[in-house]
Formats: sequence, C-alpha cells, structure tokens
Amino acid sequence: MFRFYIALWASKLMMAVYKILGDTKNDLPGLLASKICPNFLKLIKKPALTITVTGTNGKTTTSTLINDFLRSAGLTTSFNDWGANMQAGYSVNLIRAVNLLNKPVVDCSILEADELTLDELMPWIKPDYLLVTNICKDSLRRNGHPENIYNHIEHTLRQLGDHTTAILNANDPISSELGKDSKRVYFGMADTMRNPFENLGKDIAICPRCGGKLIYTYRHYRHIGKFRCEKCDFQTPHSKYFGEFVDFENRTMTISGHEYPLISDTIFHAFNVLSAIAVLRELGYGENEISSFLATQKVTDIRESCVEYNGIEYYTFAAKSQNVSAASTVFEYMAKEPSDKDVVLLMDEVQDKNHPTETLSWLYETDYEFLNDPKIKRVIVGGHMYLNHKLRLLLAGLPEDRIVAVEDEADIPLYVDQSGIKKVYVLYETDCVSKAVNMRDSIVRYVKEGRI
Repeated sequence: MFRFYIALWASKLMMAVYKILGDTKNDLPGLLASKICPNFLKLIKKPALTITVTGTNGKTTTSTLINDFLRSAGLTTSFNDWGANMQAGYSVNLIRAVNLLNKPVVDCSILEADELTLDELMPWIKPDYLLVTNICKDSLRRNGHPENIYNHIEHTLRQLGDHTTAILNANDPISSELGKDSKRVYFGMADTMRNPFENLGKDIAICPRCGGKLIYTYRHYRHIGKFRCEKCDFQTPHSKYFGEFVDFENRTMTISGHEYPLISDTIFHAFNVLSAIAVLRELGYGENEISSFLATQKVTDIRESCVEYNGIEYYTFAAKSQNVSAASTVFEYMAKEPSDKDVVLLMDEVQDKNHPTETLSWLYETDYEFLNDPKIKRVIVGGHMYLNHKLRLLLAGLPEDRIVAVEDEADIPLYVDQSGIKKVYVLYETDCVSKAVNMRDSIVRYVKEGRI
C-alpha cells in the first residue's frame, strides 16, 4: 500500500499544479499514478455507484448525458468530459473521486471506456453497470474486426459476473449476444422509416450461432435493426426500454407510452438518448424527471456546432474517419436533411500523415453514395488524401462538376458557393474539432469580406 499512497498523493499534487495552470483536461496524473503503482486501479476505492459506457460509437455523448443528469439530480460525480477513456483516464477519474486517505468523496463515477482495455482493467474497477452502445467495424489500426471487440467485452463480462448489469442494444446482432451469464437489460427501437436505401455494408451477415443468413425486417443503419436467422431461433431480443415511435421532425421519442425529447434529429443520437434513458431508468429515476432534463440538452459542441450569417447556417459536424458505420450514418443524414447545402470533408486523421500505409479500405466500405443527392450541391475535399476522396466520390456516382478537390485545405473557403444554398456542413474527424471550427469560421469570414 505504500506505493499506492505515494502514487495517489503524487498524482493529486500533479493535478493541483495543472489546475493552477488552467489545464484540467489532462490525463498525465493518471499515467503517473499507474507508473508508480501498476495495480493502482485495483487499490483505489470506488464510489457507491460506478457506471461504465463502452461501444464503437456513441460513448462520449451517452456518458455525458448520464453524468449531467446525475449532477442535475443532486449527485456528486467524477467524469472525464474530454473523453480520456483508457487506463490513465480511468485513474484520473477515480483520483478525483477520493481524498488523500483514499476515501470516496463523490456519489458516482461515470467511465467512458475504450473497448480494447476493458478486460484488463474493468475487473479491478468492478462497475455496477456496463452499457454497450453497439459494436461496429472501426479503424483496422485501432480495433480490427468487430469480433475482436466482441471478445474483449465478453471476456470482461465473464470476469465481472453477477456484480455488473449489462445494458445492451437489442437492435445490434453483435453486441446483443454479450453477457449470456450476466444480468442483462435491453434497449431497442422500432422502424423509423428513415432508411429506405440499402446500405453498402453490414458488419455481420450471418447468424453468430448457426451461420445461417440474417433476415432484416428493417435496418436503422449498417447492421443495426430488427433481425432474425432464417435457420435457428436467433432474433432481436425483447427490449425492456423500447422506442416504439420516433418523431425526428419534432425531436421526440415515445417509450412505454411516455414521450421523451431528443437532442438531435439524427438516428445515432436517438440511440444515444435511448441508451442513456435505459441506464437512468434502471437507476430508478422517473420518466418525467428524465424528460425535463432532456428538454434542456443539446449535442455537445465537440460533436456539432452552428453559426448563422446572412441567412445561411454554417455547421461543424463530427464524422469519424476510419469508422465506416459512423461516417456512413453522417453521410446518410446529409442526404436526408432537406436543405440545399454544400458539404466540406475534413476527415483525414492527423495521425495519417505519420502513418501513410493506413488502409484505405474504409473509404470503399463507407456509404459515399448517400452524398450523391441533388440537395448536396457540391462536395469540397482537401488535404493529403484529397484525391482518394475524389475517386471514391466519382465511384459513388457524383458528377465531377459537383466535386471540388484541392490539396491545400487553406483554399477550401474559396470554393464554397453561397448561391441557392441554405446550409454548409463541415464534416470532420473527431480528433480535429479546433481545425473544423477554424475552417467553418474562415468560410464565414470569407463571405463577410466578399471573397466568395
């Protein structure tokens, strides 16, 4: 325990110094704690309630909703609101939750968790609830095949046993199979009639039990929907929390006859709200209390923001590159959003400049076809992969006169055409929030100066 207390005190001192310097969103103190005491996460005391949120997509938005609700309900929480979701981040989160004597000083910790580190670290933390938003194909460099992610989460749940309640997505034929020996609660959603098109790909095509063909009654996106196996009894499990009606125009979702506000008119954020509601209802909070809270919420600025000038709305809109399901659902939203618009793609990760051999396969598994919509007047791409994006857009059927491809991203604002459009969307890789905001603001500045 001597090494543990040295680690705790040293990391708390480091956090105090960072706070004085105005840098509170830093996980280096957690890294220090784990370096001094490798089993730090096992020894640190946990609050009375610990909630872990994991999955390929939706972790940050969902965990933020849960945290902000609990704070509004009067609980004290520890939470990394900047998405530090690996060992150092877990350590910082829990360091904040205890005093110098390792006594809990908050009611609850909410941990956004990377899927690949779960089975190593969650058995030390032992969360009361483990929410899995979904399992979809992600970057080959980061996570590889969805089956790899499934195995990590399944191994975690086996280690946690009955201590942890698994909250799972019934519409996901991959993650819905998790935790057969665990306490399981499901959330799901009825057909929203938002996807009349066949997506390019599914992340699972055959039954995980018998290898038979999966048949869908409807799909929300990719492989997420209502499914059954043509050979065995594998099918969408019953949902305790089921969105039986979703009204995107008025931004509401009805669950068990009660209407909840949505924070966005996108299908992926509807699932984020639904999964957060499932956790909060399991904690015993009432429908009206949750609804009142949701009515005050919006998508976080790191995922979506907007400014308006001269009758045109200019958006930044997160779309993960290398992540085919996340990018495809954003592209689908671009097609369904009814305004005439220009779309700017800033979807090259900063890391790619140092990893030029990163596979390009994600471009061809992503539904660029959704961008071939008459309401999208032009798609503007720039950066070191601009020609790859242009080729993919051409293969998706976009006429070349609706594609602008420039190598220097600084030139992008010159090519936004204001005539006849109502909105401009800057779609960006989630690691590049500041870059996207700067691009959006540059476009607006050029408009104000009359340069475009």
